[in-house]
Amino acid sequence: MTAKPRATLWLALETQGGKSMAFDIYPWLKVIHILLAIVAVGLNISYGIWLARASREPQHLGYTLRGIKFLDDRVANPSFVALGVVGILLVLTGPWAFTQFWIALAIGLYVALIVVGIALFTPTLSRQIKVYESDGPTSAEFRELSRRGRLLGLALGLIVIAIIVLMVVKPVF
Repeated sequence: MTAKPRATLWLALETQGGKSMAFDIYPWLKVIHILLAIVAVGLNISYGIWLARASREPQHLGYTLRGIKFLDDRVANPSFVALGVVGILLVLTGPWAFTQFWIALAIGLYVALIVVGIALFTPTLSRQIKVYESDGPTSAEFRELSRRGRLLGLALGLIVIAIIVLMVVKPVF
């Protein structure tokens, strides 16, 4: 399926001199979309780096886990939600259709990303913090939660990479 002609959405602004100035919102939505992706994905990638560093200094592991939880809840996850909203706006205002293979698959992967993140990763991280604080980093439960967190992080990372590839390559079947 080929791309549809782009339905340009223009916003009109009135300047101080009373003149009208119009601009196309689509490229600005694209900029916002890319910036949100950089923030969300960049922070998610940094979690592994922080955990690897903290594993060498276990006395800092609790602080690191709480920091990751803060960043995930207050910056990365809201950025992922905003990415979905802006992505929908890009399809609606751009030369795309929800029925195009790469968009439909990317949306399906995005839904999977959100479900795995909310239903599995976030509760695992919360539990990991609680167990660290009560039993320490050497407990069997903490080690199991750490293993689960690594596997979930890897799965989420692979989903994100697949979405990025779809957004860049835009394969047609």
